Order: sequence, then structure tokens, then C-alpha cells
Amino acid sequence: MSVPDSGAEPRPQDEYCGYCGTLIPPLGRFCPRCGALRASLREGPPGPQHVRPAPVRRTPSWRLIIKTLLAFGMLTFAAQLVLGLAALIWGTTIVLPEIVHDDYIVFVIAPVLIGIAEISGDALAAYYLLIVAAIVASAIWLALTSAKGYYKELKMKGEPRKHSAFFDLCGLMFAVLFMNVVVVLVTGALWEEPTSPTEDSELWRLLFLLANASVWEELVVRVLLIGVPLLLIDLLRNKMQDKRYRYVLGGGFTFGVAEVSLVLVSSALFGLGHLDGWGSWKVFPAAVAGVAFGYMFLRHGLASAVMLHFAFDYLSMPTEVFASTSDMGMLIIFGFAVLAWMAMGAVFFGYYILRMVEFVTKREYFEEVVVARTYPPYQVYYTHPYVAHQVRQPPPGPAEYEQRGAQQAWAGPAGPRASPGFFVCPVCGSTEASWRDGKFQCLRCGTVI
Repeated sequence: MSVPDSGAEPRPQDEYCGYCGTLIPPLGRFCPRCGALRASLREGPPGPQHVRPAPVRRTPSWRLIIKTLLAFGMLTFAAQLVLGLAALIWGTTIVLPEIVHDDYIVFVIAPVLIGIAEISGDALAAYYLLIVAAIVASAIWLALTSAKGYYKELKMKGEPRKHSAFFDLCGLMFAVLFMNVVVVLVTGALWEEPTSPTEDSELWRLLFLLANASVWEELVVRVLLIGVPLLLIDLLRNKMQDKRYRYVLGGGFTFGVAEVSLVLVSSALFGLGHLDGWGSWKVFPAAVAGVAFGYMFLRHGLASAVMLHFAFDYLSMPTEVFASTSDMGMLIIFGFAVLAWMAMGAVFFGYYILRMVEFVTKREYFEEVVVARTYPPYQVYYTHPYVAHQVRQPPPGPAEYEQRGAQQAWAGPAGPRASPGFFVCPVCGSTEASWRDGKFQCLRCGTVI
């Protein structure tokens, strides 16, 4: 680069700014007058640089790969949910002719089961149709709200520690299924074979009771024992949710002491509610399932909790409704599917245990260390807004440079003194600044001197 004559012979090691012609200090990276990056550290000819570095393609992490594989495995459970909904809707033709001749007692948990009303006849049939409509509406809501996030998870673009409602539903379903099978096997081996109050129930009654549990139990446990108490707690601490309907419909809550405590208490009551009908072996699995339902209610909403409850209760109903005793093909496929879901459930069970430990210890485990990409100095691009208004001037001579360096020097009782020819910020100690209106502005902290 040619240097205009300034009355003094420039030294070989000197470098001048390509914008305003000012001499740049030997150890400086920016022009002390206009703030432009020195030419030797810049690619291409002097001038504003607007080129950005090429984007870096990040190699998928092992956690992201596992998450994507699990997301693809969940497609099999999506088919199961569709079959469950088909069994629910087709089951109305089985239930309605019989339910009009029966009666049902509606209950609440306080903390034992307490009947509050008795429904029979046509009123019970209408109540059953409302239950079916609520489940179908919840399924539609889940599909619409989860589609975008779940598609990203299939495309290996899901965010770490954040899941779509459908991904969480399947993960919790598999984990609870795995835990239930383990409890049944251990109970049968050490004590006695677990019993079920629905073993001898007629098909129409089973279809009604399981559908009713999916909706009504979520209302009396998750809404009344979690949502309403949270409303009262937030009223007392004057910290209401932005959307007040969340206390009834759920979704969007963060997990603090109050939320976790209410989930645990409601889950314990939910487990005890199964004591009379199922026996003592069912209390713990039901309580763990209650934790999963409470999590879905707070994080994704009441509809997602209803669908998780429905998915668990209606797991075997498609085979009961559509498969006859001689149709072994569907039963074999369903058996292999359950084994696959249990295998994924073991992974999710360990994952959720780890997340609980993280919540208690306030630490994150098995986090991948992301190494930031560093660029050589010549790849640093810098554009200063003041450059566009600068006028090229002849570079100063050595005498003027030494005089300017002496004017830049700063000395204080508690700070360093700048050597001649260098700027030293008294706030942060940076030696790089821009020259504006007769003053220097530090390029690191912005202090004007």
C-alpha cells in the first residue's frame, strides 16, 4: 500500500489504516482513529467487510441420535392410539344398547372415594357420549399441537431437554408400562398373583369404565387437586399465570416447589384410590402413573393428560373389540409391539429417574460439551458505522504519532500507565479504541475518554 508523504520517512514495521490513513500501534488490531480492523488481519482489500463465515454443519450428538430413533419407534404407538380411538368410537355401538339399563355413581377423591351423584338411563348414555367426545377432542388437540415439534424430532432437529407433547406422552407411557410389568412380575414371584376388578367384566362395561376413568379421573385429580390449589397459591403470592384458564386446562407451568408438591400429593391420593378395587399391589404403580399424568397436565395441558390416561387404559381394547379368539395374528403383533415398547420404556424409565435426580441436586448430568469454533485472526470481520463518514487523510509522521500517543496515555493511582503510542482504557484495560470528536471510545466496554 502506498503511503503519502508526511514529511518523515515511515518505518518498515509501521502499518497505516486503509480508511483514514492513521498509524496503527504495533500491537493494536484496530485503528485508534476510526476503529477499522487493520488490513493485515483482514481478507481482501481494505474496506467494509460484510461477508459472514460459512455456517458450520454440526455433527449429530449421540443424545440426538437416540432421541430420533426413539421418535421413529413411537410411530408404532401412534398406530396403537388410532386403533384405540377406533375401538372407542366403534364401542359406542356396543355400549349404548346396554348402558341405558344400568346406573353409575360419580365419585371424587377426598382422600377416599366418595360418591356425589348417581346417573342412570338416558342420562348415563348422554354422559358416556360426552366422555367419548372429550377423548376424541383431546386426540385432535394433541395431534395439532404436537405435529410441528414431533416432525422436528423425526428430522433430528429436536431441541435438547424439550419434547413435543406426543413425544412426552409416548415416553411416559413406555416408562409406566415397563414399571408396571416389573411390579407385576415381582409381586407374583414374591407374594401372590395380582388381581384385577375388571377381569370378569362384560365388554360394554369395560369400554365405558376405562373411557370414563380417562376423563373423569383427570378432572377430579389433576384439575381439583393440582390446578385449583395452584390457583389459590398464586392468589396468595400475587403471581397469577398470564392465561388464567391454565389452572383448569393446564399447560405452560414451570416446576417449582408448589407444583412438584401438589403432583406428589395428588399422585399419592390417586394411588390410594385404587386400593379397594385392585388391592395393595396397585397403589405404587398407580401413584407413579399419577406423577406422569400430573406432569403432562402441568407441562402440556389437560388434553395430553387425558390422552396418556386413555392410552394406558385402552392399551388392550383394540384386540378385545376387533380381534376374535381365533385371530392369533393380531394378538402376536400386539405382543411384539408391547415388548418393543417395554424395551424403550426401560430407556425412558432411566431417563426420567435421572431428570428427577437433576431436579433435586440442581445439576445436569451427561451433558455434551460443545466446543466453540475458533477462527484465525484473518477471519475476523469488522464493520464500524463511523467508517462511512470518514475522509481519507495523509498518515501522520512519527513526530505527530508520538505526540498523539502521549496524549492518549492515562495514569491513575489504581491503574496502569500506557506506553507512548497506545491507548489503555481505565475501566477494562483494553488497548483498542476509536477516535470520535476529539475523544477516544474503548472498543471493549464503550468508555469515552
